[in-house]
Amino acid sequence: MAHLDFDAVLKTAATRKTKTMIVCGDDRKPAVKAVLQARDMGLVKPIFCGIGFSELKAERDLLFPGLNTTEARGQSLKMVSDGAADIFLDTEQLTCESLRLISENGLVNGRITSYVSICQLPKENRLTLLTDTLVNPAPDLKDKIAILGNAISVAAALGIQEPKIAALAPLELVNPAIRSTLDAAVLSKMSQRGQFGKAIIEGPLAMDNAESASAARHKGIRSPVPGDVDIYFFPDIESADITAQFLSRVFRVRFAGILAGTGIPIVVKSPLERDDAWLVNIALAVLTCI
Repeated sequence: MAHLDFDAVLKTAATRKTKTMIVCGDDRKPAVKAVLQARDMGLVKPIFCGIGFSELKAERDLLFPGLNTTEARGQSLKMVSDGAADIFLDTEQLTCESLRLISENGLVNGRITSYVSICQLPKENRLTLLTDTLVNPAPDLKDKIAILGNAISVAAALGIQEPKIAALAPLELVNPAIRSTLDAAVLSKMSQRGQFGKAIIEGPLAMDNAESASAARHKGIRSPVPGDVDIYFFPDIESADITAQFLSRVFRVRFAGILAGTGIPIVVKSPLERDDAWLVNIALAVLTCI
C-alpha cells in the first residue's frame, strides 16, 4: 500500500532492520540531531567520520578523527563501497565534487544519478514524487530513461507499484521544434510497450492537463494519468526547481527526498527541504535499502 504521508514513512521504516549508516560532514545541529533521533528510533546505527564530529567522540562511534571533511568523505565513501555500511549521509550540500567521489568509488548503480523530491500536495491524500529537482541540468533522452527508472524504484519503495507518470512539457502536442515534447512522446510509447514495467507514462502533458482529467479530455487525451499523477517528470532541472520552489515557498508544501541511482542509499538535503526533512530522508534511505 502506498504511503499517505511522511509519518507513515517513518513508521514503516521503524519496522525494518536497523541499518548501519556512515555520516560525513560536520557537526551541523539539524543533521546530527536527526541522525541521533533516527538512532533512537532504531532506524540506523550511525558511524561519524572526520574532525567535524570530534565533539561526539566521547559518546558515539567516530572514525578518522584527524581528517578534515574532504579527506574523511573520500575515506568513508571507500568504506561504503567496500560494504562497511548500508547507508551514507553527508551533512554538506551536494556538489559536483561529491558526485564525482560517489561515482569514482563505484557507488553509481546505473548510468546516472538523480534526485527524487517527495511531497504531499495540498489536494492530495498521498505522497507525490517530482524529478529531477537537483542533479541533471538538461538531460537527453538516454538520461531521462535512467532518471525515470530511478524514480520508479523510489516509488516502489514507497508502496507505489504501478506509478502513473506525467511526462511534462510546455504543451500537450508533439512539436518537432520543442525537444521536451518529442522526448515525452517517446517515453510514453516506451511505456505502452512495457519498457518501464507496470509504470504508466503519459506525455507530452502540459501542467493543466496533467492536473485535470477534464482538461485532458477536452484536449482529446484519454489516459488514466491526468488528475491522478504519482510522479511528475520534468524535462529539465530549471522547470523542476522553479515548480518545486513555488510549491515550497508559496504553498508551504513540505518536501523530503533522496539521491537515486546509487548502489546504496545516499542521504543529502536539497535546498527545497526544511531541516526536519533530514529524519524523513533517513527513513526513505532505510526503505530503499536492498
